[in-house]
Amino acid sequence: VKLRQMLIRTHMEELKTYTNEVLYETYRTQKLMAMGKEQQYIPKEINPLVSVEERRLAHDEKLQKMETDMKHVFQQKVQEKETKLKQSEDELYARHKEMRQALEKQLQDLQERKSKLDQMLKAQPAQRPATAEKTRKKGFLTRA
Repeated sequence: VKLRQMLIRTHMEELKTYTNEVLYETYRTQKLMAMGKEQQYIPKEINPLVSVEERRLAHDEKLQKMETDMKHVFQQKVQEKETKLKQSEDELYARHKEMRQALEKQLQDLQERKSKLDQMLKAQPAQRPATAEKTRKKGFLTRA
């Protein structure tokens, strides 16, 4: 009787593990294939430390990728700003150059006009200065 019970127990445990690991997984695989999904076999016994470590590594990789993406975006924005600043600086230099040339031309014109006026004054005979009576305006409120 004891031998019989021992044999039944051992065979029963083997039957349970076989049913759980082989028959159920086969059934599950067939159902998933019928639904169009592939099965990824994941063993039942997973070490929690290993799974935590895998998740941490996956998270670290994700953070690394996000960091590189953010650096790339930051570098692009900095480059765009530098380009805009360079362009505005070039525009300011061009405008400054134009204004300087205009001022130099205006100064040259004024010097030419001054030299012409000086030549005209030297060329005219010396006139006697006008008297105060001749230069005085006669008007409504002035005394004559």
